Amino acid sequence: MYQSLEHIFQLIMRYGILLLEIIGALIILYYSAKSVFFLLRQEHQKSRSAMTDGITTSLTLLLGSEVLNTIIAPGWTEIGMTCAILLMRAGVSILLKWESKDE
Repeated sequence: MYQSLEHIFQLIMRYGILLLEIIGALIILYYSAKSVFFLLRQEHQKSRSAMTDGITTSLTLLLGSEVLNTIIAPGWTEIGMTCAILLMRAGVSILLKWESKDE
């Protein structure tokens, strides 16, 4: 009984991780297309803003998926990946705040 519950839990978590990763990738694609659209209209500031918004949002979802992955299979590789995504997310946030102050 315990093993079947654990198996169901891991299955739900794996599908949740997959869903978060797919949504993160779709967000990047959407905001990339939006950014290209703004570039074609010569709206460079809107293009930059759209791309950074997409990257920030998708990194948040990818961080969530990595945290779930660390819960299922805690190992140094997963912990390292989670830390790397967290650092990227923090770096993008700092750069966005810095860039918005310059304008």
